[in-house]
Amino acid sequence: MATIQALRSKAGVFLAVIIFVALLAFILGDLFNGGNNIFQENDVLGSVNGEKIKVQEYERERENQEQFYKLTQGVSLTDDIQNQLREGVWRQMISDKVLAKVYEKAGVEVSAAEVLDMVAGNHISPMMRNFFSDPNTGMYDKAAAMNFVQVVETTDPQQLQPGTLVIWDNVKSNMVRNRESEKYMTALAKGLYTTKAEKEAEAALRGKTADVSFVGVRYSAIPDSAIVVKKSEIEKMFKQNIENYKVDETRDIEYITFPVVATEEDIEAVRKSVADMAADFKAAEDAHSYAQMNSQNPAGQRFLAEAQLPSALAAVAATAQEGEVFGPYRDGDSFKISRLVSITNRPDTVKAAHILLRSDITKADSLLAAAKKGANFAEMARQYSEDPGSAVNGGDLGWFSDGDMVPEFNEACFAGAKGDIVKVESQYGVHIIKIQDKGVAKKKFDFATIDKAIEYSTQTHQAVYSDAQTFATRYIKRAAFEAAIDTMNLVKRYGNNIRSNAYNVNNLRGARDLVKWAFKAKVDEVSELFEIGDEFVIAVLVKQQKKGYAKIEDLEPVITNDILKDKKAEAIAAAVKGLSLEQIAEKYNAKVDSASNVNFAINSVTGAGYEPALVGSILAATEKAQSGVVRGQNAAYIYTVNQFNANPAATEANNAQQANAFANYAYQVIMDVDTEDNRIKFY
Repeated sequence: MATIQALRSKAGVFLAVIIFVALLAFILGDLFNGGNNIFQENDVLGSVNGEKIKVQEYERERENQEQFYKLTQGVSLTDDIQNQLREGVWRQMISDKVLAKVYEKAGVEVSAAEVLDMVAGNHISPMMRNFFSDPNTGMYDKAAAMNFVQVVETTDPQQLQPGTLVIWDNVKSNMVRNRESEKYMTALAKGLYTTKAEKEAEAALRGKTADVSFVGVRYSAIPDSAIVVKKSEIEKMFKQNIENYKVDETRDIEYITFPVVATEEDIEAVRKSVADMAADFKAAEDAHSYAQMNSQNPAGQRFLAEAQLPSALAAVAATAQEGEVFGPYRDGDSFKISRLVSITNRPDTVKAAHILLRSDITKADSLLAAAKKGANFAEMARQYSEDPGSAVNGGDLGWFSDGDMVPEFNEACFAGAKGDIVKVESQYGVHIIKIQDKGVAKKKFDFATIDKAIEYSTQTHQAVYSDAQTFATRYIKRAAFEAAIDTMNLVKRYGNNIRSNAYNVNNLRGARDLVKWAFKAKVDEVSELFEIGDEFVIAVLVKQQKKGYAKIEDLEPVITNDILKDKKAEAIAAAVKGLSLEQIAEKYNAKVDSASNVNFAINSVTGAGYEPALVGSILAATEKAQSGVVRGQNAAYIYTVNQFNANPAATEANNAQQANAFANYAYQVIMDVDTEDNRIKFY
């Protein structure tokens, strides 16, 4: 403190000047470099038609959706699931903000009475039906659904079972969204008018199928060198179709990887470490506990039929004795050693219901007694169970396989008898279980297994890192980077059209840092070394694509190909004029194909593939008359309709198709909005 005081007294003025200059530089830097620390909001994740989406708003919804998923699916979130939920939340927020204004202008709203109707009225929501239908009969329980909603809506949230409000809020929101969409799309559809002539023409086309003979002349029959495509033609087509060439902001990279894999020495070390445990494993009093303590991977299903056993154990199961130890043996990417604990008869599946108590386990004995005396188990589960995922179904868990549940719960169900009501405790709390049914028992083997994954050693990891780091520090310019790849015979990989919110690049899972680098880097810049999974990655940025319209030079090969097809189709048309299908086939070394049941529903022709233009031409053609050339995607086609057939089933199906097509088109038009996505700055 004395030293600090001395500095303060002797250099106060000097320090004040330094601090002032530093602050001034900071402020001016923000002003001239577009910083957002002072004059701009730094919590704006993006916008929709100018309406801002704040980070806090997005985070609340993301946490809500993750909690809803865990409650209803009963599983933890993997990285991939989290990424999917994050993307889904973003898209849903954009949709909600756009549609809210559309519905407001159209006067579309969903009343409390309509919500009630979707719960217990005449228009039950599919989501409510999913939660409150009897799994045995499929019948919807209106009384149980109504009781659940009334409890949630009238009870203090603090008094509700954990997760209940999250589930109801999500179910209710989705019910309302679906009803709003139905109302709006119905109103739009009723506002359309189709003339009698249009209906008759549409019915004539869709009410028939065709049997045809045709020849497909591949475009490769005419060499590209025989066709001249002018620059002006490419530019003209680009301008005419400019709206089809909208693109999002993307990046293209080239990269190499240095994978870290176990060496032969690493593999042998793992095998030996497993083998060294054999004697102690055989002598262990509790084989499963010993295996659990010494395994890297959690124990799987304990009781397996002979056909389910790994091949190494299946080969010895018939003569194996309880207490015998087998291994080590290799099973995929692991070495294992197994001890036969017991042989017993046991079913593959059990059907059960449960009541889970977490916060007040003192109720367990009274609930157990009541259930054994014949009280309504489903009603008690709905009232008392703290497992919201099953409580809404009266505690019913349906059929599940041996090993699906936590060990204590699993053993109680599979060791008990049909009709038993038992109490067990697990890591989740106290369960009152009703065993509703059991599958057919069969001979099962209970092996305790020590499982050690084959992994690379620290030395192997360090050796690969050293090689990768040497490469990264030595070849920091793109030219040197690419030359070294060729010299060292490394495999260059390509990551094209990477979007700003991508989490993976090709097979590189969890490559978010690489993506963020790509959106900050300059073209030709070589990256630092990234460790992604079990690989070290070095990349170079080769292309930046801004949001807007694609560049004509990037599309030139695609446009040129389209023009070539047009011109080749014209050339083929001139060359086959007056020829029969057989003569055309002979001229181009092709064959006359036949197809039946050509109709609008499939937009494809057997032998030709997906060819909408060909299908449309066929259904509008004259029977028995040979057509002109139809420019298809895969070839130029000439056909003859041999016979038209009635298609009586088309009318009903096509009405549904038209309604769906219109709804999809309307949604696309509505959602064609100006959005700004800045998530890459935050995540």
